[in-house]
Amino acid sequence: MWLSHRITRAIALAMMFAGSLAHAEEYLETEESVHSHPTVMDAWFNGKAEVYIQDGLFAKVFPELRRDFAEEGIIAYGWSMTALQGNPVGGRDQDFQFTNLTDFGVDFDLETIAGIEGLSARISGSSASGNDLTEDVGATIPVNAVFSGDSTRFFEMYLEQEWGDEQWNLRVGRLAVGWEYGLDYDVFTNYLSAAYRLNVFGLDANTPNFSVIPFANWGARLRWTPNENWKLQASFMNGSPQDFADDNLHGLEFDFQPGRGSFLIAEGTYQWSATEQQRRSSGRLPGRITLGTYFDTGEFDHLDGSGRTGRDVGSVYGIVRQKVWEPEPLTDRGVHVWSAVTHAWNESLVTFPWYVNGGLLWFGPLESRQHDNLALGFANGWFSDSLQGQSTESVLSASYTFYINDVLDITPNVQYVVQPGGRSNTDDALILGVLFYLTL
Repeated sequence: MWLSHRITRAIALAMMFAGSLAHAEEYLETEESVHSHPTVMDAWFNGKAEVYIQDGLFAKVFPELRRDFAEEGIIAYGWSMTALQGNPVGGRDQDFQFTNLTDFGVDFDLETIAGIEGLSARISGSSASGNDLTEDVGATIPVNAVFSGDSTRFFEMYLEQEWGDEQWNLRVGRLAVGWEYGLDYDVFTNYLSAAYRLNVFGLDANTPNFSVIPFANWGARLRWTPNENWKLQASFMNGSPQDFADDNLHGLEFDFQPGRGSFLIAEGTYQWSATEQQRRSSGRLPGRITLGTYFDTGEFDHLDGSGRTGRDVGSVYGIVRQKVWEPEPLTDRGVHVWSAVTHAWNESLVTFPWYVNGGLLWFGPLESRQHDNLALGFANGWFSDSLQGQSTESVLSASYTFYINDVLDITPNVQYVVQPGGRSNTDDALILGVLFYLTL
């Protein structure tokens, strides 16, 4: 009865999304809308959630209102993700869960509003609800990246200044590290498991100060993008207190105590054949490589349960992606392969000293479905020797994203978790699920 009730609720939620889609279809423009594929012309992800003015549900229902506000320098955005998952085989228990995360905010173009060149501001919030299937599976790597507790939170709040022909960019305020570091946005957003989406899980698994959506902390980030090929960035973040992700705090933990712990991170990315002109001249398919490192000076509990504490954890990481095939020259469609690796030191304090993942992305696999994506992935985490009885946990994943329009994507997903939690006495788990992504 309980499981039947939960499935009924999930079906009702899916019908709500379908209803939103049907309503949005009435307002779709006849010309093809812009979709966020990796494209040789879009050299860099901007490190924040954005919705094109002409895209999303609100733009279709209230097009003139959204456009009028944008002309005045006020741009609202929002998106909502709902994941439905069950594990019919394996894990600790067999169950079915659903979870939702909705992010919403407003960008203020202060150049338009106040005449201050290159200055903008953002304020945002989030609402998270539902339950996490990860506990039923017994896994350590979350089986979906949507679950974020059960709370309405204050999220980001920062000022952003550009200068030097937009090559330099500074953000100061409440920031989410995971929006800008340890990710390849166009690739990782095609998965459901947190083993791949949105960041390399080995980074945020080892310190809460690698803050991921929808959690933010005080800090500053400086970025330099001299051209389409290079991007260098570094951040200084408040590292204490570490409980800013607590549901009961609702994102309102504003204490700033860098003397008790600070989080520093730096990253560089080089991409080749980044533009159409570069591709024509080089004859090479596009790709990129990212190298980064972080250091956290905070205090952490030893994993052996002894009650002792230690200081200073850190990590180095690398991400590489290469397009290996395309059906025709200079198209966004085609096959990319990618891989990432992280290594953390001070093993007595970190869950995963080593973490490796990778996969294959096929953008536009069918001529008749050029905006769909096929994503295959593998991931493996090696547990700290301080965690007795836990060795390795592996995740295999396959997803197919159906692009419905610029309002809705639907992504069925299959995962197979080998040795959940790194424990040999927990059965391997098969997980079936679907992700609804609604652009508001």
